[in-house]
Amino acid sequence: MAEERADLRKIVDDIMRACEAYEYWLPDPDMRASLHGLAADDPRSVTVGLSYLWDRSFIEYPNVFQPAVPAVRYVLALLDRKVGGDTVIRSPDGRLQPLRGHLLTWLSAVADAVGDVRVREFVELAGYSPLEYPNSAWHAVRQLRSQMYEAAAAFLDDPDPRVRQEAITAAVVLVRVPELAVHREHIAAAARAFLDACTDPVRRRWADEAFSELSPTYVADEPVRTQPELDRMN
Repeated sequence: MAEERADLRKIVDDIMRACEAYEYWLPDPDMRASLHGLAADDPRSVTVGLSYLWDRSFIEYPNVFQPAVPAVRYVLALLDRKVGGDTVIRSPDGRLQPLRGHLLTWLSAVADAVGDVRVREFVELAGYSPLEYPNSAWHAVRQLRSQMYEAAAAFLDDPDPRVRQEAITAAVVLVRVPELAVHREHIAAAARAFLDACTDPVRRRWADEAFSELSPTYVADEPVRTQPELDRMN
């Protein structure tokens, strides 16, 4: 356990160094302690840490910043430890669900932020591709997508339907990547099972849309919705 805490501290240090590397940007002095709070047992500390995770230090449309790279590694490490257990907290936008669901939601957002659709939008806005620079955060985050998929897949059978939903949502985004397309059938089956077992009309509609996107005849050119209406109302 002490070794795990040391590893998490090191990753947070990496996040802070990446933030400090911006010449005209000083990170919030409370950011380090707040990010550590995501690994705490105190719901208030976890809630504050989650708000910092959604800070614009990592992604802000249409940009993906360098601190997003260690931040992804931090979230992957937290999910690997299943930090939060059954702790249910509310996100900055009002979504109430277990911490592991919130972490999967964040992974969905980051995976979407570096996807091909977002790259095209970036080119339209900036006139050049963010992938032109091999050392960019875009490339580094894209290289982590296989690990992000593995993290999401580990929660496809989670006992909490809110967590299963976020795991499927993240996986649907990630299996768009050619090297992860081999998992599309597995994720389609998970979405189908979720749909068959679900009685809530809003979640059923979401599951049907997720399943439809993964069908062989579906051609996607729009980002997947990562925040279903139901979660905003909970």
